[in-house]
Amino acid sequence: MTGRRRRTPEQAREEILNAATDLIAQYGPDGVGLRRVAEAVGVTHGLVTHYFGTYRALVRAVVERENERKRELVRERMRADGGVPFAEGMTRVLFDILADERYARLWTWSQLHDWDVETSSANLSALVDTIEEGVRSVLPEPHGPDRARIETVVLLALSGAYGYAIGRRYWLADLGHDPDDRGHDDAFRAALSSVLVAHLEGPKP
Repeated sequence: MTGRRRRTPEQAREEILNAATDLIAQYGPDGVGLRRVAEAVGVTHGLVTHYFGTYRALVRAVVERENERKRELVRERMRADGGVPFAEGMTRVLFDILADERYARLWTWSQLHDWDVETSSANLSALVDTIEEGVRSVLPEPHGPDRARIETVVLLALSGAYGYAIGRRYWLADLGHDPDDRGHDDAFRAALSSVLVAHLEGPKP
């Protein structure tokens, strides 16, 4: 356990979030609680309550912070691609995100337990907003895909990447492949990218 010491409010809040993220990813939110987080940081239970109020609010803060970090990775990819979220770049950043097993476990738990659906929906809308902004910066309307098509591409990308990340080890082994061979990941990502490109750049209905 981290020894108790003087911290600024910003330091205390960050350390609490860091400890909660590690514990929740390892044990699931149902297996942690405010007291366990406080012990890991070396602060009082009351201090954690002071900053976050309830355990549910702390878990929500953890999920929101991790989602924002992942959105920033998307923004960085867009900047690297000159403002256009090319399918290859988008799937690459999704697979990079899911290489973080801590985040993948946290995300999976939040989805399976229907954790704060309204917040999750807002996060996804913000992600689509970010991607649409990049598209519009180089392909203003009426050129380029509309909002509905961008949303569909995002849903396809998330479904393919997250589903693969969750089931890859079992599915590859069942097919007689070595799940530790990352060449399978590259091949799947390339195939997913081609599907997304075909839909994003296809003719408008």
